[in-house]
Amino acid sequence: MKNYFLIIGILFNSLILVSQEISIKIVEIKSLDTNAITNSSFSLKKIEAKGLTNKKKNNYFNYNLDFDILSKENIIDITKSTELVIPTWVIKQKFKEGGGNKSKFKADYYLGNLETQSEYIIIKCRDHEYVDGDRIKLMLNNAVIHPNISLSSVFYVIDIDLDEGYNNIDFIALNEGDSSPNTAQLVVLDENGVVLSNKKWLISTGYKAQLVVYKK
Repeated sequence: MKNYFLIIGILFNSLILVSQEISIKIVEIKSLDTNAITNSSFSLKKIEAKGLTNKKKNNYFNYNLDFDILSKENIIDITKSTELVIPTWVIKQKFKEGGGNKSKFKADYYLGNLETQSEYIIIKCRDHEYVDGDRIKLMLNNAVIHPNISLSSVFYVIDIDLDEGYNNIDFIALNEGDSSPNTAQLVVLDENGVVLSNKKWLISTGYKAQLVVYKK
């Protein structure tokens, strides 16, 4: 029992000693006297805003208009008739399609013979005449590459891998669109984008435009 009171006494004395060591410090903050601040209170250098050059700005417009200098002679009368010539004709674009003699298109068309060391060629074809829904079938060595290509004003682009030796490429007209015959522009490029050929054809339905490419 005595030991119990002894322990309590020691703890009580320890708390008194700790409380004596802890002191609260009060920090007094004084208000800043702004009247005592001058330009010399800061050592910062003033930065002047500069443009790309030191040239003065040019005033391109004079907003101080003097309306007194405007006389009747300088006033334009928009109610007067113009002296410009009024055109009496209309220029229309002419196409080879829809001509009277269509029998001359009933034959195969030869696009030429090309030689290249390229592994493949790039074929671009489009309707260079009146866009009327022309369609073609693309074949390589009697094998169908694409069964139905619709020709528009924008080039249709396709790559064709070449076999060693001769490659027979046929463009068969599936129809003649709304205006006879089947018309197209063909651009052939190698694998480096070099133009090998730029030809055009006009053929009737069922006939073909043939291109021969020899791979060295």
